[in-house]
Amino acid sequence: MDKNTIAAIVLMGLVLVVFSYLGRPSQAEIEAQRRYNDSIAAVHQAEMEAAEALIAKPVESDALEVAGLTEEEKDSLLLAKAKMNYGELATATSGEEQTFVLENDSVAYHFSTKGGFLVGSELKTYTDFQKQPIRLIRPEEASFGFSFITRTNRVVSTKDLYFEPEQIGPNRLRMTLHSEGGASLSFLYTLEPNYLLDVQIESNGFDQVVAPNAPYLDAMMNMPIYQNEKAAKTEQRYSGISYETASGSVEKLSTSKSVEENISGRAKWVAFRDMFFSTIFYSPNGLESVELISDVKDAKGGSGILKQMEAKYVIPVGNEGISMKIYVGPNDYNLLKELDETLGGETHLSKVVEMGGWFRFINIWIIQPVFNFLEKFISSYGLIILLLTIFIKLLVLPFTYKSYQSQAKMRVLRPQVDAINEKYPGEENMMKRQQETMALYRKVGVSSMGGCLPMLLQMPILMAMYQYFPTSINLRGQSFLWANDLSTYDDVLSWGFNVPLIGDHLSLFCLIMTVVQIFYMNMTQRASGQSMPGMKLMPWIMGIMLFFFLNENAAALSYYLLLSMLISILQTQIFKWTTNDEKLLAELEANKKKPKKKSKWMARLEEMQKQQEQMLREQQKKK
Repeated sequence: MDKNTIAAIVLMGLVLVVFSYLGRPSQAEIEAQRRYNDSIAAVHQAEMEAAEALIAKPVESDALEVAGLTEEEKDSLLLAKAKMNYGELATATSGEEQTFVLENDSVAYHFSTKGGFLVGSELKTYTDFQKQPIRLIRPEEASFGFSFITRTNRVVSTKDLYFEPEQIGPNRLRMTLHSEGGASLSFLYTLEPNYLLDVQIESNGFDQVVAPNAPYLDAMMNMPIYQNEKAAKTEQRYSGISYETASGSVEKLSTSKSVEENISGRAKWVAFRDMFFSTIFYSPNGLESVELISDVKDAKGGSGILKQMEAKYVIPVGNEGISMKIYVGPNDYNLLKELDETLGGETHLSKVVEMGGWFRFINIWIIQPVFNFLEKFISSYGLIILLLTIFIKLLVLPFTYKSYQSQAKMRVLRPQVDAINEKYPGEENMMKRQQETMALYRKVGVSSMGGCLPMLLQMPILMAMYQYFPTSINLRGQSFLWANDLSTYDDVLSWGFNVPLIGDHLSLFCLIMTVVQIFYMNMTQRASGQSMPGMKLMPWIMGIMLFFFLNENAAALSYYLLLSMLISILQTQIFKWTTNDEKLLAELEANKKKPKKKSKWMARLEEMQKQQEQMLREQQKKK
């Protein structure tokens, strides 16, 4: 390289350096440009964030008012964002929401194209305490849907997607979700007679949309239990979640507190149970990985919501399809029993109905059949309860008569018992008095426990009735005399605020029943010859306690107890008129002369009494 070439290169370099120095912007110009670039970036960022926020939920295209973007840019941005979140299902993120109804004379089911699933229900033959239709599922609070993981590892919920509707006759509806690749997921609904809704989940290549390592749909059923009855606290107490395990065992979550439970293995069905109505989800293949939540709300909080129910379970995705059934209807034992038979006898949906717990067999084999028979001929449920009470009283009549005879014998022996008490006064002779009294009863053939037998026999029936009357759908809304609804309290007087133990009302059937019970217990004490001072207050104590206990319960239960005691009073009077005390005492005196063989139980009892008496004497000596 010659000297001229080197000089030219150096000169060109110096020129570039000088011009670069002279043409560079000032510090003020640099700051101005930076602020301009930052503002442009902020505008674009705001535009992107606004668009993304709108894409987060499907909206109408005319709602996309993103400043600075043309319509083509908006659509392009929305589609790009939808593809990023939903992949092949991006085109299903927009559409027009439509509602379809499948209905018969009993129930109406409402469906939405947004989500493609059930969004509402209405029972046509029942109303709540405010005379409004029973709506167990309401779109404003209920949330039913399915979520799944796509092959791009995105979690997608069907609640955010639009389905294509197809009405197939008056009782069939298909909702289909399409993918860009030609796969589809369909829900085919068929309304069957009464309240049953058949659901067929059909997959056409949809397993190619779902992630291969998670080939299932996560079902989420979330709905509240609304107040439909006048007695909110009572309704809340009977509301809860029931389910049947694969082995056939029907279990219930706690109704008194909020609770969560994971079911090990499969469940045949899950029921969101109200006092008189239920929403049941059933699958013949079983529900897998079931998680249940029951959240107790404030019954008097004013929201009208008693509990919040939630059930999650898994449905496998495949081309073979999945069958489900949904029942939204009354807790009618006969109806659910027929449904069990329709489903092949492998379910126990009828156990959703509260029928008495341990005493369920009494209601199933005695009370319910009698009700079913009488309903065919009698329309008045007050008269049906009267005939039912008479029927039960006739069943226990032999034992009731023996009980009265035992009380009559103890009454005529009362002078002799008083003589024993006078002969052995004082606390130190208490054991001796008992021994002599038992010896007297044994000689004349009287059992001190004879009067308790009818009460013991009637106690299971009473406990069964306590469960049956408040939850019987047959009695719901049935009026009798002044009671507008026999399934709840008959508040002839209410005052709008809560009084401890009583509440905010006065039940007339309960009040009359309490008065009659106090009278009946006093009469029974006189008939048996009891004269202990402490026992005289017992009828009043028992009567007042029973009033506090039943004032908010079903009027039918108080009415049944009232009839039962009135019939008992009549029976007692008839027994009294037909019993000759002098003749009865003569028979007892004659029994004293007959040889008596002491039973082993009586011998052990007397031996125990002697040991207690000896211990008592030794303790007194030490003092």
